[in-house]
Amino acid sequence: MDYTDLLEPKVIQPKKPRELRSPAGFSEASTKKSTVQVKKEVDLEQLKVKKIWEIAIGPAKSIPMNLIMSYMTGNSLQIIPIMMTFSLFFNPLMAIFNETNKIFKNLETDKNTTVVLQAKAVFILCQLGCMAIGVWKLNGMGLIPNSDADWLSFKNPISNPERITLI
Repeated sequence: MDYTDLLEPKVIQPKKPRELRSPAGFSEASTKKSTVQVKKEVDLEQLKVKKIWEIAIGPAKSIPMNLIMSYMTGNSLQIIPIMMTFSLFFNPLMAIFNETNKIFKNLETDKNTTVVLQAKAVFILCQLGCMAIGVWKLNGMGLIPNSDADWLSFKNPISNPERITLI
């Protein structure tokens, strides 16, 4: 028995892996952008559009609550109805001028610019709806001059025969 073979290490050459053929229906061009990535981009775009519309319709969700609160506070000239009415009037105005572009800026992409413009228009209309509640309330309180007697001193104020005044 020759023990010299055991003392000298033999270098074992690794076998070359056999090349496998591509399965039927597989092409190298389709591996550049997998369908999973395309689906994720489409899903992300759909989620952005959904979020854009949620933001646009957000102010409309507060309209029923503002109507009920305006009705419940009455038309008396006290500090709480006046402060609430001015906040109903000025907060939407500030949102239209200051926040419209800021809110939609992060969600805007090249593919959804028309959707963003439509959503901005809906956002502004909803804010104008909230503002209309404030104008309606100011008119009910008598703070909006809307008759000739409010502007001209020689005109008599309009009297409502439907109102009963208690003396």
